[in-house]
Amino acid sequence: MTPYFRHFGLERDPFLDTADPHFYRTTPALARARTRLIGGVLESRGLQVVVGDPGTGKTSLMAQVERELLGRDEVRLAKILDPSFASETEFLLGVARAFGLALPPRSPAALKNALKNYLYDAAVLDGLTLALLIDEAQNASDEIFEVIRLLLNYDVPQRKLLNVVLFGQSELRARVESRRNLADRVDGWISLDPLDASESRALLAYRLSRAGAGDLTALFDEDAVEAIVASAGGTPRRLLTLAHASLRDAATQGRPRATRLDADAAARARGLAAGAQRRGGRPAAMADGAAVPQRRRFPWLPLRAR
Repeated sequence: MTPYFRHFGLERDPFLDTADPHFYRTTPALARARTRLIGGVLESRGLQVVVGDPGTGKTSLMAQVERELLGRDEVRLAKILDPSFASETEFLLGVARAFGLALPPRSPAALKNALKNYLYDAAVLDGLTLALLIDEAQNASDEIFEVIRLLLNYDVPQRKLLNVVLFGQSELRARVESRRNLADRVDGWISLDPLDASESRALLAYRLSRAGAGDLTALFDEDAVEAIVASAGGTPRRLLTLAHASLRDAATQGRPRATRLDADAAARARGLAAGAQRRGGRPAAMADGAAVPQRRRFPWLPLRAR
């Protein structure tokens, strides 16, 4: 079966929902976030937290940070994709494995001591900067958050021995802030919020160009673009899903480009308000501590506490 995107003369699927660097498009807010995260690690600032609703680009941002840090000889990087471990011991073993250590199962105290020795040797004796990236951090138990706090206690006068970056859905903020002794260790909060209409259009156009298309309107009529952008509500993942479904349906019908009918059908199939007239919003700026309040232009999205 011929892939749908071949119908439009594209080289690749432009709307595949993966963190493919070939299709990654940054924005000023994402560029600032990436710079801040990398700077915080290289300066050994300890803990940073990235929060955002599902589909706002946390995993893609983490992939960009990971790629840059992996390219630095002085950085040793570890990654945990889901911290929903059943116990403190399992988490400590997971951290050890992420750094390439083959520690046998021991008591939590023994594992913490082994990790502390490893961090000291790598950071102080070898002069390395160690970073642990944790995705889906909202899934961590209270016990795991306490272990993270303890690991962040390991330092020398000049630097933290371990840097941790937590990526998670919006509820992660409340989880961290409810633990005052952990929240006080956060060097920077970064919030990923919805794209506005112009940024949504730019993302669609960029991904199409990277897949071999001439421009956005070559594959979508203007009404289809407006419907997709409105129904997506500024969420990148939803935007890509709707664009993919619209093009796939147009290809099935043998049409040269997606129409408003395709876009509305894609939205209805996903329980979204097809073709609703909505206005774009501005993404919230990255901030340290509390973000600067901005007037929302997505009235159906809740205003989150900063």
